[in-house]
Amino acid sequence: MPMNPSQDLRVPVLIVGGGLVGLSTALFLAHQGVRALVIEKRAGTSIHPRARGFHERTVELLRSTCASEEVERTGATLSGATGGELKAVTLAGPVLSWKTQSFTAQETGLSPCPFVFLGQDRMEPILLRAAREQGTEVRFRHELMAFSQDAEGVLATVIDRETNVAYSIRAEYLVGADGVRSPVREALGIGQRGRGSFGHNISTLFDADLSPVQREVPLGFAILTHPEAGGVIVATDVKDRWIYATRLEVPRESASDFTETRWTQRLRTATGLADLALKLHGTFVWEAAERVAERFASGRVFLAGDAAHQMPPMGAFGANTGIHDAANLAWKLAARLKGHAGPGLLATYDSERQPVAAATANQAALRTLRLGKEDPDDDSDLVEDRAVTFGYRYGAETPLPKTFVPTGEVGTRAPHVWLDLEEGRKSTLDLFGNGFVLLAGSEAWSAAGRRLSERVPLRVHAIDGWQQAYGIEDRGACLVRPDGMVAARWSGPVPDAEHILASTLDAVLFREEALSES
Repeated sequence: MPMNPSQDLRVPVLIVGGGLVGLSTALFLAHQGVRALVIEKRAGTSIHPRARGFHERTVELLRSTCASEEVERTGATLSGATGGELKAVTLAGPVLSWKTQSFTAQETGLSPCPFVFLGQDRMEPILLRAAREQGTEVRFRHELMAFSQDAEGVLATVIDRETNVAYSIRAEYLVGADGVRSPVREALGIGQRGRGSFGHNISTLFDADLSPVQREVPLGFAILTHPEAGGVIVATDVKDRWIYATRLEVPRESASDFTETRWTQRLRTATGLADLALKLHGTFVWEAAERVAERFASGRVFLAGDAAHQMPPMGAFGANTGIHDAANLAWKLAARLKGHAGPGLLATYDSERQPVAAATANQAALRTLRLGKEDPDDDSDLVEDRAVTFGYRYGAETPLPKTFVPTGEVGTRAPHVWLDLEEGRKSTLDLFGNGFVLLAGSEAWSAAGRRLSERVPLRVHAIDGWQQAYGIEDRGACLVRPDGMVAARWSGPVPDAEHILASTLDAVLFREEALSES
């Protein structure tokens, strides 16, 4: 393997993996003023809508970036829509059960953002364009071969698969967003915990007119029990485009066994339409499993997304959890690279995200175990979906509450409140995303924040109308992190606001460590 030293690079952050999470990490870093380099061994973005929906909280995190408008414009909003869930031998019947689900109108009191029904195959190009617009370089068909790290950074060897020439990249930090079989995680020797495999599956994406077997509302999800074509058929965000998934009996079967002829016959059997005309868009094999890395970091190398946590698709938590990883990690890397924080800040990525991801994967696994059961077991361990997507709390003994109630407590998502400002109606969430934000209910807090903003990235908003939702008095204050999580709050005025605010920022950012380095 020839090496080309003339191609050697130095970058602040090298991201291995150009999927949803790698691109999100790059985008969040760019929003914080850090241009990362992304390498991806595939030839391009995903052609399959493996992840099909993005929760309101995920859309909130993207809201401050240049991708948010296109995400909401491109994705379908399900508010007010009705879909059907079918259990049957085939789509044509006999029907074992049928129920309709109405998607409630968007609760603008909970979030300014909708749930977006958008496939991964359409989401990744949006993130890619947005990251590149912000100056991020993304290299497809470039693969990580090896890496090592020392006290100063990470040295990676990368091969350009187009030319078969290798080169070196020296980065201060490396992020492994390289999937469930993560070579980065394997190289670090990080183990995994969880229930393990629920079985292997094979899916195909296909176009077909299924209107002859549609019912009074559009089909969203179907469980099929035909002995020769059992599996699931799921709607996508593209009209007449569907995903069909069925069990793959490993090692007896492999993807190569599923020829176009076999898929065609199987889909005709599954739908009950003997002359179904269809167009196939490719096949992919996947494993439903619950596995979470024992730790999300080792030195200057971090894991995110599927590299850090693999979870079954029930609940649609996996990709969303990965993007939440990216939001947490990106601002911390940026703060460290810019000299605003000590090394202890980066250690909080693992201590915050690992317990939340483990609890989320457990919830996905519990929902999978209940799937298809007529009389599910005790549900006492289940928490509501919104508690998973909105309610996680950093630093808590129990990362997920049973139900979600926004409180503004430290370690939780800063609540959304509509504000009537001079520039128009905005959400409190529109104020977050780039640096720390101080919501100030008095001039004393405002003045303290303005003085401190000369030393650390801190924006001050002296406004009213948000305090009750944040659980404080009118003259209180709240410090919000760049990822929209509450860092600190004060119920009212204090004797020395500047000292208290400075001490809090020093603690949150581990600034004493940073100062001792300089």
